[in-house]
Amino acid sequence: MHPLLEMKGFILDVDGVIGRGDKPIPQAVKAVNRLIEMGKKVVFVSNNSTRSRKIYMQRFKDFGVNAKEDQMFLTTYVTATYIKQNYGKAKIFTTGEPGLVEELKLAGHQIVDYRDADILVVGSNRQISFEILTKALRMCLDQDKTYIATNPDKIFPSEDGPVPGTGMIIGALYWMTDRMPDCICGKPEKVIMEQALDYLQLKADEVVVVGDQIDVDVVAGKRVGAKTLLVLSGVTTEENLDRMIEKFDEKPDFILRDLSELFDTL
Repeated sequence: MHPLLEMKGFILDVDGVIGRGDKPIPQAVKAVNRLIEMGKKVVFVSNNSTRSRKIYMQRFKDFGVNAKEDQMFLTTYVTATYIKQNYGKAKIFTTGEPGLVEELKLAGHQIVDYRDADILVVGSNRQISFEILTKALRMCLDQDKTYIATNPDKIFPSEDGPVPGTGMIIGALYWMTDRMPDCICGKPEKVIMEQALDYLQLKADEVVVVGDQIDVDVVAGKRVGAKTLLVLSGVTTEENLDRMIEKFDEKPDFILRDLSELFDTL
């Protein structure tokens, strides 16, 4: 029996672990459903800042994952929740796509033009424009405005290879203003992990964090004191594993080709 199957809870990344873009990783989907059938407490924690929980539920349905919406801790939802908990219902300008806007509105926030906003929320936008970046720049230059980023990912896995992540916008703003976000809600920061642990009602040492990136998923797990599993089905692969291990100080507790190997070893 793989030692990780003794853990009570699993915090699973999505992109690169269960699917790549809109395409599932079939053997990983089967593994997820098997964990749920075994009675393990499972949540899905994703730094994808373009999707809402509603969108992800349809995606999971298409994948064949037996999950509920309240198991979804997407950085879109987590960011909206964090702002509500710390600032109340706020006036927000965001660089993000409709999925982020949907979660912000569901939390009671107003989406307004940058001149009327109190909070800048930076999230990925695959149609980012000079106009949007200019508005974000002007808000970022105003130290009285709160600046929150959904996640720090530099790149993101897709069906046909890596694509730019939210870090592209964070980096551009930093280059222009020397300002980093006042808070980053996604992995590897603790905001998203603490919300997931609160939902699981488990201690960190009873949980394993599974992901495909050392600097994002493994670091996130280490920061809260959980076990970590790196899978080689996303950004980190068998081909670049040695380079990734050398590049980052944090090391995963376990490495598998994909999630299904939890059961292949039985």
